[in-house]
Amino acid sequence: MKVILNRRRFVIAAGLIGIALSLGVASSASAQNFPQRPITMLVGFAAGGPTDSAARVVAEQMAKRLGQPVVVSNKPGASGVVAAKELIASAPDGYTILLASNSYFTHGPARYESVDYDYDKDFTPIGGVAGYPHVLIVPPNSAHNSLKDLIDYARANPNKLNVARVGFGNEIALAWLADLAKIDIATIPYKGAATVVSDLSGGRLDLALVAPSVAYPLIDGGKAKAIATTRSTPMTDKRNIPSVATAGVKEFDFYIWNALVAPKGTPQPVIDTLAKALNDSLKEPAVQAQFATAFLDIASMSAEDLTKAVHDELAMAKKVVKDANLPLLKQQ
Repeated sequence: MKVILNRRRFVIAAGLIGIALSLGVASSASAQNFPQRPITMLVGFAAGGPTDSAARVVAEQMAKRLGQPVVVSNKPGASGVVAAKELIASAPDGYTILLASNSYFTHGPARYESVDYDYDKDFTPIGGVAGYPHVLIVPPNSAHNSLKDLIDYARANPNKLNVARVGFGNEIALAWLADLAKIDIATIPYKGAATVVSDLSGGRLDLALVAPSVAYPLIDGGKAKAIATTRSTPMTDKRNIPSVATAGVKEFDFYIWNALVAPKGTPQPVIDTLAKALNDSLKEPAVQAQFATAFLDIASMSAEDLTKAVHDELAMAKKVVKDANLPLLKQQ
């Protein structure tokens, strides 16, 4: 009886091993045949902004290469947290991906006491997509024509320079610039760029730090003057706008980037397929032309480079928040 019982256990164990192996083979085959149905690309911001523009351009091109639709789904809220949570809750099979920005992984975590996700534990990087610096603009009739003018004025008149502040990234960039330049500025919170533009044109603001898609039309229309950009890129170099670093504050370098990520545990063959489709799309002249029209740079990054950027920028952002004595907030 004892021998029979052991044999039964052996048969059961062997059966379980066989099932596990067959499931593994099926999963591997499924990953190799990916994709077999439409893919959802989550975007944590409303339609019409730079991140959404990049998502729609890339989704169209990736769909051509993958042979399946890539559907953009906007999930705005809490600086991208809503979209990030939805991605984490999805199956790690490559059919739900997220076009994230560094606001998800660096700015938000630096400003909140804690967040409900962790880059290393919850996400698998696919690759970089698009990016853009910010542009420092002043009213067209401003007496300030350079970064040096602004810094000299701010040093002579502490907290008299009224500067617009929109979102965590903007807040961190301004705090970092003020610290490096040894100036005190008065930051005024805004919910969106439309009111910033109105107040800048009306003379109620002395300075704003805005995306090129907001700045360049104002500059071209004579409604604002460019003082500096937060990083030199081919896009900014064409307009001969100096970067903050070249204009005197050498340590300063601020850039917004977007990248595709998947849930942790997504099979590597699936990640490789998505990464190849993304990288091939970014080499497409039509994509480069559409990005240029939307005032976006191509910001290709490998998975390794993306992870390094997250770690480096998060450390910098936390230091800026601490040095500026910005209070930590509770995540919404």
